[in-house]
Amino acid sequence: MEAKIARLEVRAIGVASQLELGLLKVIGEHNYYNAAVAALSVLGLGIGIDSKEINATIDKLRPPPHRMQFVHKDIHGVTWVDDSKATNVEASYAGLAGLRGQKSVILLGGIAKVIDEHKSNGFEKLIEPLNRHKCVITFGYSGSLICKTLLESGLSVPCIEAKDLADAVNNARTIATYGDAIVLSPGCASFDEFRNFENRGTVFQELAFSS
Repeated sequence: MEAKIARLEVRAIGVASQLELGLLKVIGEHNYYNAAVAALSVLGLGIGIDSKEINATIDKLRPPPHRMQFVHKDIHGVTWVDDSKATNVEASYAGLAGLRGQKSVILLGGIAKVIDEHKSNGFEKLIEPLNRHKCVITFGYSGSLICKTLLESGLSVPCIEAKDLADAVNNARTIATYGDAIVLSPGCASFDEFRNFENRGTVFQELAFSS
């Protein structure tokens, strides 16, 4: 896929098509690949759906709520992204890895999940994608532990500890500048402060629109 154009050629059934994914309103490279694989798989089935029909609907597609969801771009030129569905490290990694070229302030926090017999919280796995960004802000029950893990594992960008999500957002506002993004991708369960990840994402979106 080059310049957000996906190409497919299946010689056995005479299919040669391309999809223009530039109109797809999503955040993160992985979402473009997911859309391309899904659409091209349908084309490859040869069931009478062609690329023109799919291209005509691309700009209408939206990711499900709280999954690398574009919230808005504020008056300061900062983009807000809600990935509250990222309730474990693996989900956060997928979202952050798709933000290549976008400097972001990343919000991590909640209740970290123990993932192995050594009681690792797994956040050391995020060092590579996090080091491409501007800053990390941790919050909630496991915020201090997450920050400690990241710094001990080689985090090279600043890590700031916040009390809760609202405090994390307030800190993020002071750091993010024009062209940056503020991304909630917690990597944790939400039950220290919220009913569920949907509630957490909704509160984040409300904070994104507040002054």
